Parts: sequence; structure tokens; C-alpha cells
Amino acid sequence: MHITRLNIQRVRNLKAVALHELQPFNVFYGQNGSGKTSVLEAIHLLATGRSFRTHIPKNYIQHDTADAVVFAQSASEKIGMQKLQSGEQLIKVNGDSIATQGQLARILPLQLIDPQSTDIIDHGAKPRRQLLDWLMFHVEPEFYHAWQYYSRALKQRNSLLKSQRNISLSELEPWNKMLSDYGEILHSQRMEIVEQWKQYLQQDLAQLLPDLDIQMEYSAGFHVEHGLASDLIQYHQKDVDRRYTEYGPHRADLRFKTPLGDADTVLSRGQKKLLIMALKLSQIAMLHACNKETVVLLDDVTAELDLTAQQRLIERLSQLGSQVFITTLDQQSVKKHLHDLSICYRLFHVEQGQVQVAGP
Repeated sequence: MHITRLNIQRVRNLKAVALHELQPFNVFYGQNGSGKTSVLEAIHLLATGRSFRTHIPKNYIQHDTADAVVFAQSASEKIGMQKLQSGEQLIKVNGDSIATQGQLARILPLQLIDPQSTDIIDHGAKPRRQLLDWLMFHVEPEFYHAWQYYSRALKQRNSLLKSQRNISLSELEPWNKMLSDYGEILHSQRMEIVEQWKQYLQQDLAQLLPDLDIQMEYSAGFHVEHGLASDLIQYHQKDVDRRYTEYGPHRADLRFKTPLGDADTVLSRGQKKLLIMALKLSQIAMLHACNKETVVLLDDVTAELDLTAQQRLIERLSQLGSQVFITTLDQQSVKKHLHDLSICYRLFHVEQGQVQVAGP
């Protein structure tokens, strides 16, 4: 979905925002605290149902208002979301209410590239697993179905483990079977997609980190040689004692190895940022190969990337057919990159929550 029109109401300090004739690249510049990142936050909210800055709706819904509203339009789609202080939401596609965020996410695949963040490398398995599952959701049609059933079984099994201190293996058997059946499906799907992803990743690593040998390895979250069903039986007492399910795809991970050791301990902060960029760019490339174009939010692009890395990133996103929304304090550098690469763009000045079209 290429967004041509964007309306934002009651998000943080933004005044009512109405943007038209959006281009492949859209640049928002202004001082810190002006509201630039809030524009990206609103687009993220529309596509995913959540903010990338906070999990609490009242933190991004304007003070003393009941809701925030974001609307976007393309040549063929109109999508909108109303987010309430309670966290409830109303989603519409072409005027019709829809039940799940997943339906909207398929229409608007979105990637956030934040050059300042190294959380994916440094902060445990969860952000890496989320990164993998974003790709799974968009390129493997059967993934979401299997993930829903697995999650339901996991929730029920964990609930029983917490509520009954000495629950027997036979009492858990129905949930063990459901968990292992769908867990093995998820594992098989992930294995196949990771193997494809590795090829795209190596291409982007060659561009961004040409002097480093980095390999991505997938860890299933259970002992694959025995199977998940065997783990659930063998470690039953351990689960009973801990009161949660230790093994399964919900514990899967991606690990990044170099000849000198794990990437999280060997790479510099700058190298980690470039690795994260390569991971996300390679995912966008996979979607592009499936004829799915991605909307990319690029926050504070000039803050910690040198000029060469900035231009390389912008050029790659343009090659992949992405529509990009960029925030920056240094609009002159971004404009130069876009001019040098002959990329169509639109410039917006953000000041005290007001977003205005700026001159060339």
C-alpha cells in the first residue's frame, strides 16, 4: 500500500494533521520535541495497533481526550483506526469494520528502522523472535493460523500449571498434543523461511558490513532431535515446579555468529546498528520478491549514521520499492541524498505540533 493521504488526530502534541500527495520518500524535519517522531508513531499505530515508544495508550493519546484517530488512503484502499484510552480500538478498511489487527497488517506491511537502537542484538530473544515472526506473517500464508492455535494451547497449558500445583501428565495431555502438533508446524515453517532469509541477508551484509563474516543461526526453542512432544513429557516435572512451559517455539531465537564469537559481544555499537539495518533491509527484499511493498519508518536517520551509510540506506530502500517516512534534524543532507539519487520526495516542516509542506 502506497499511502497518498494521511490524517492524524489527537496523537501526542500534534495538531490535526492532513497530508496529501505523499511521495515515495517523505521527509519530516524540525527541532527536537517538535512532533516529527509522533508522525511516524501514528503510522506505526495504524499498521500494528501499538506505538513503538510506549505500551500505554494514554501516553500517546492527547491529554483530556478520549481517543486518537489515524487514517490513510492509497489509490485502492482506505484504512483507519480509532484507539481509545482503554486500549480498545476500532479498525475500518474501505468503510467496513474488521475484527483483527492482522487483517490491517497484511494491507500495510511496515518496518521501523531506528538507527539508534541495538535492542534486537543486545536484549534477549524476544525482539529477535518478533523480527522473525513479522517476516513469517507476511511471507508464509499458513503461519498466522498455526501461531494462533499454538498460542492458545500455550496459554491454556500455562494457566493449568499455575492453578494446579501438582498437575499430572495425563491432565496436560490434550494441551501437550495440541502444543506439540502446532509447535512442530511452526518450527518447520520457520526453518524454511530462515533458510531463504539467509540468502537475502548475506547480500545486504555484503553492502553494509563487507569486512565482517556474520552468520545467522536459528534455535528452535526445544530439542529438535527428540521432538517437542518428547520434551513436554521429559520435562513435565520441571514445568510443574516452575509453573510455566519451558520448551517450544515460544522460546525460539536467532543468533548471530562471527569467527571471533557472538555478535552481541564482538561487534561495536556502530556495527550492531548496521547489522540491524541489514536484517530489516533483507526482510523488505524478501517481501519485494513476493510483490509486497513495505512502508518504512526511518527515525532520526542522520543522527548516528555517516553520510555514506545514509546514502546507501536510502538508495537500497528506493531499489526495493519502499515508501519511506524519514525524520531528521539535518534536512539538507537528506535532500542532497535524494537529489543525487533522483528520488521523488516531499518535504515537511514540523514545529510545535504543526506539520506544514516545506519548499524545495
